Amino acid sequence: MYKNLTSLIQKPLSFLFNRTIKSLVLPDQKTKRKSKKQSGLSALDELLFRYTKPDQQFLDAKYGFNAQFIVYETNTKYCDLSKSYSGENNERQQNNYKNIVLPLIMIYGCHLYMNDETKCFFGSSSLKKNQLDQRVVLLQYAANNPIEDRYKVNQLKNINGYAVSVFDGHGGWQLAELAMNILHEKIDHYVLKNQDKIQNQDDLIQQSISQAYSDVEEEFYKVALQAYNMGFPSVARVGSCALTAIVVGNKVYSANLGDSKGIIVNVNNKANEKAYKKINHTLNANSKKEQRRLKSVFSDDDIVVCKSGDKSCYVKGRLQPTRSLGDFRLKFQEFNNPKNISEDKGYLKSISNFKGPYISSTPDQQVFEIQKGDRYLVIGSDGLWDELTKQQISKIVQKNQNNKDEIIKHIFEESLSHAAKSNKMSDEEIKKIPLGKRRKLHDDITVILVDLQGQV
Repeated sequence: MYKNLTSLIQKPLSFLFNRTIKSLVLPDQKTKRKSKKQSGLSALDELLFRYTKPDQQFLDAKYGFNAQFIVYETNTKYCDLSKSYSGENNERQQNNYKNIVLPLIMIYGCHLYMNDETKCFFGSSSLKKNQLDQRVVLLQYAANNPIEDRYKVNQLKNINGYAVSVFDGHGGWQLAELAMNILHEKIDHYVLKNQDKIQNQDDLIQQSISQAYSDVEEEFYKVALQAYNMGFPSVARVGSCALTAIVVGNKVYSANLGDSKGIIVNVNNKANEKAYKKINHTLNANSKKEQRRLKSVFSDDDIVVCKSGDKSCYVKGRLQPTRSLGDFRLKFQEFNNPKNISEDKGYLKSISNFKGPYISSTPDQQVFEIQKGDRYLVIGSDGLWDELTKQQISKIVQKNQNNKDEIIKHIFEESLSHAAKSNKMSDEEIKKIPLGKRRKLHDDITVILVDLQGQV
């Protein structure tokens, strides 16, 4: 797999017009486990290989891809670009490809971690209620090396609907990777398990989401504790924010940990009206509401520490998200350097009089009814929302409401342009900054766009 990806990077874009991606990831191909010396993996990564494997996103970041542009269509086994340009009516699709992909020089084509339910395509067709086919486009742009964002989009099997999630890792990509690999499958599992006991649809979905998030936390806890006790203290700082949206009929179910955000954009609203509604609250220590909540629970503790005035606030002076997966140093005493090992060995100074958990892995959940004119769901990691406001994104959506590809192209271009201006650089200059170093200028950017047409 590594060899194939490397060769793809070295070949021109024309490669993508006459070759399929099927050769990159064969369905039955197993990733060979390499030694730490061969793969450059840390001991923690080695442990996580029992639960996860580096997916296409990780490989792309490691080998130099900067961004992905992906469109989802189900019920096929691989991403076949050649079929996108076959037939008599292929002129529009070819022009679409040139308009979307070629101007974004950092995008090397349509590529993704393959499974039996995904395909890349260009073009459009009628949308079917509760079916994921051709509803979703997404774009991801790396700042970290490797990228720490992950995403998941799939059709649910045990309820008539579909799910999308973005996972914003911090302290490493490992937990975001694990969540990407198992969260949606866990949700589907619990929907099936609970459906005889819970008749109300809202309760069924929300209970299943809670149980699935709990499972992800527990799975990582087992691996992380082993690594921590083996002498790898950085695992205590690995965490991930997460935002999940499940669409069933005329409802959107959201579950959130941390500071990723999502909005539903109404394309019928007049220009002077608010055209969007939030699907989640931002759960970090900069939120006054979260500060009040934490201080009410830990009234006799220095729970929120702010720096630069009140602009940057942290739980116990260590972490901005007030809810997340992982980040076990703020949750469990066993990750709080209980043996007082020297800091020169990588262990953090223990929190005195530990009263954790200070942060939670229980997602904040909400339910929204899709109203007339509610056309698009946009969710993204905070790398997107650092650069663009909800109002700016809703205007882009309204302006390009009949073309998903144009929407996501403009969202990406304007977010990158804002990052460039903030750092007194041109758009071209910021693109040339290498991965890793780019993180000082902006965060990883992941944006998922879901067309809700036909759901009402």
